[in-house]
Amino acid sequence: MGDVMNTDSAEYKKDLDDDFSVPQSIKSYSRKAITLIAIIVCFLSVTVCLAVFLPVIFCVIIPTARSQGEHLATRENFSLPVSRTSNESNITINQIPEYAKRSLLDPGTWLDTTDFNTTFTSETVGNLSIMGLNDTYDDSVQANPTVPPLNQPFPYGQIPIRGVNLGGWLSIEPFITPSFFKVKNGTHYILRDELSLHQYLRENATRVIEEHYSTFVTKRTLEEVREAGLDHVRITFPFWILEKDMNVTSASGIGWRYLLRAIEWARSQGLRVNLDLHAAPGNQNSWNHGGYLGQLNWLSGPEGKQNANRTLKIHEQLSAFFSQDRYRNVVTIYGLLNEPNSFVTDPKLITDWHKKAYKIVRSTHPSTLISISDGFRGPGNWEKEFDAFHFPNVLIDAHRYTIFNDYLIALSYKDKLDIICNSWREEVEQKAKLPTIVGEWSLADTDCAEFLNNVGEGARWDGTFSPNGYAQCCPLQRNCTCSFANDDPANYKKEYRKLLYNFATAQIETFDRTWGWFYWNWDTQNATQWSYKKSRAEGLLPKLAYSTERTFNCSMLSTF
Repeated sequence: MGDVMNTDSAEYKKDLDDDFSVPQSIKSYSRKAITLIAIIVCFLSVTVCLAVFLPVIFCVIIPTARSQGEHLATRENFSLPVSRTSNESNITINQIPEYAKRSLLDPGTWLDTTDFNTTFTSETVGNLSIMGLNDTYDDSVQANPTVPPLNQPFPYGQIPIRGVNLGGWLSIEPFITPSFFKVKNGTHYILRDELSLHQYLRENATRVIEEHYSTFVTKRTLEEVREAGLDHVRITFPFWILEKDMNVTSASGIGWRYLLRAIEWARSQGLRVNLDLHAAPGNQNSWNHGGYLGQLNWLSGPEGKQNANRTLKIHEQLSAFFSQDRYRNVVTIYGLLNEPNSFVTDPKLITDWHKKAYKIVRSTHPSTLISISDGFRGPGNWEKEFDAFHFPNVLIDAHRYTIFNDYLIALSYKDKLDIICNSWREEVEQKAKLPTIVGEWSLADTDCAEFLNNVGEGARWDGTFSPNGYAQCCPLQRNCTCSFANDDPANYKKEYRKLLYNFATAQIETFDRTWGWFYWNWDTQNATQWSYKKSRAEGLLPKLAYSTERTFNCSMLSTF
C-alpha cells in the first residue's frame, strides 16, 4: 500500500532469547496421594518419614528454581488460578476406556464442561476429535434485521460484513492480556510471546492456559457481539491447539474443543465465522503473535520448507473437519494464514504456497470463501496471481492501521481522515480488483497501549520506541505523551472523544465499501481503544454497527 501500508517492520524485532527450552515431558503428580503415602510411611518409621516427606515438600510442593536466572523473576503481578480438581464427580460420563483416561478425551480432566457433550467418543474427522460436540444445532437464527439467518445465504459483496476479531484468546498476545507477561528478572521482562509464557509456566501451563480459554471468551461474549449489531466473528487460532504436541508446549491440544464450542455459541447468535490460522509451525512472520518473537522459520529458514508443508497438512485436517454439514452455514470464510511476512520472505514463495493451500481447501469446500492475507503488498497486487476464473471465491484480507508507520502516525487528525476517506477509499474502489475485506483495524490513534510494540517496548508516539531512534512521532511533536491515550476513558476530554469517534466512523464508512470488515479486537484487559466492547460502552463507536446514523462522515471532511 506504499505510504499507507503499515506494520511492525521486521527490522524492529529482536532475536528470540535462548533462555528457555521446551520441556520434553511433563509428569503429573497427585499431591494427595503423595501426602497419604508419606503419612503411612511416618507410622512405620520416623526416619523413613523424614526421608520421604521432606523431599516431597521441597521437590513437589515447592516449585523448583528455574534455570538461567528465572528464579529471580518476580510474580507480584502474575497469579495462577486456583488448582484444578477433577470434574468426574460433577458430570455424567460414559465409561472412559483405559487408554483415554487422563487424556484430552477425558472430560474428567477438563477445567470447564459448560455446553460440552461429555459422552465419550474417540471419533475423529480429518484426524481431529469431535469430542465435546453436541448432536443438535439450529441454523435458523438471525444476527440482526439487516442480515439473513444462517440457513439462508449471506449476500457477500452486496451487504458488507460487519465483524469483530476474537483475538488474544486462542492466540495470546501481550498487549491484549498484559498481565500474563509482567514477569521480570530484575528490571528485564523475560516473557515476550505466548510460547515463552508456556515454557515459563512449565507444569502449570495447562491449567493457566485453559483458565484463560475458559474465561476470556464465554457464551456471554458472543451474545454481546450480537447486541453490538455485528454479524461475523473472526476467530484467530494457532496450530498448537489442534492436537497434543509435547515438542511445542504441554498445553497444546486443549484449545481445539474451545474453538468448536465458540463456533456453536456463534451459531446460537446467528453470527457467521471467519476461521483464521494465526500462527503456523515455525512462525510465518517473526512477530509475537506467531508464537515465537524473532523466529521466521516458515518457507525460509532451516526448517522453512518442512514447516510450510506441515502447514499444508494442517489445512488438510481442518478443511476435512469443517466440510461437515454442520459447519456449512456458520463457517463461511476460511483464512489460510495470517500476515505472512512478504517484507522478508520471497513473495513468489508465499504466493505459490497459497495456491497449494487454496487447492487443498477447495477440494473439500467447493464454494466457501477463502481468505488470503495481502502480506502487506496491498490488495491491488494479487489479481494476476489469483484471477477469479482459476481461483473463484477468493477474498484478499488487508489490515489497516495508521500507528505502525512513522509517517502516518505523525499526521494531523485531518490528514489521517483524508488518508482514510480518500487514499484508502481509492485503493479499495479502484485498485483492488479482487473482493477485499479489512480483517483488522481499530480506532487507536496512537501506539501507546502497553506492550503493543512488544513486551517492555515503548511507543513511537512519545519517542520511547527504541528501534526508531527515540524520535517522537506525534503530530507536530507537541504534547507527545501517552498519558491521555492510556488514561481511563471516563477522563477523556470531550474534544478527544469526538476525534476518536470521527476516526472510527470514517474507517467504517470506507471499509463498508469493501466486502466488509473485522475490528481488532473484541476486548482487552486494559487498552480501551483496542477493545470494541469497551469503546462502544464509552460512546467511541456506534451503538449498532449497522446503523448509518452517525455524527461524522467523509463528506464533512472539508469542514473538519
